[in-house]
Amino acid sequence: MSTLGERIDWAMRQKLKTRKQLAEELDVSVMAIGDLINDKTKKPRNLLEISMVLGVNPVWLQSGIGEPFEGSTDISAYTATEDDEDNITLDVLDIEASAGHGAVNGDMVQVVKQLKFVPDQFYKYYPGITPANIRIINVKGDSMFPTFNNGDLLFVDISIQYFDGDGIYIFTFDDTLFVKRVQKIGRDYCIISDNDDVYKPWYIKPEEASEMFIHGKVRVHQSQKLNFVG
Repeated sequence: MSTLGERIDWAMRQKLKTRKQLAEELDVSVMAIGDLINDKTKKPRNLLEISMVLGVNPVWLQSGIGEPFEGSTDISAYTATEDDEDNITLDVLDIEASAGHGAVNGDMVQVVKQLKFVPDQFYKYYPGITPANIRIINVKGDSMFPTFNNGDLLFVDISIQYFDGDGIYIFTFDDTLFVKRVQKIGRDYCIISDNDDVYKPWYIKPEEASEMFIHGKVRVHQSQKLNFVG
């Protein structure tokens, strides 16, 4: 499968999808899908969306590197091929938000990649999301299973750097970075792992609250499909 068109055609056959079905899910014409399969499209703009619909690794889809279904949620190596200034651009940050016991000295500053989305496709897949407020990171570990799996993408709203009600937050505490569910119980913050058979809840007391810095609140996570976080 040396060409993009061959990889798309192969992935469609694995998912038993016709050109018409794929076109409808992507909101494009059947002719546009045919052009992709026949390698007539010079600068395809919706490879990320195609990878999500077909459930394949977007890096493999774009370049042929790696395995089709291995690491299909890790798109930090994906590079958009369209330079249209009208596209929506999201930053992928150099960070490993730990869903286990925490990542030491985590940082949400360095941008390592940028993903570009066609606006119509972005708002179709991410309704209600303000692009300017969103940064993308990968999650590591199993403490938030089954809500998150290791390698899932987290779409983090960095405009929320305070406790905004119960939800899943990216935060630093005691120089350690976490992705955890946070609840307020009385004056304490209760830090909860969804994999509670292994990871037990713990508390941040009022006198420790100044050591807790919230980087953002998780709005969406992506594995083989999009999942909105409540």
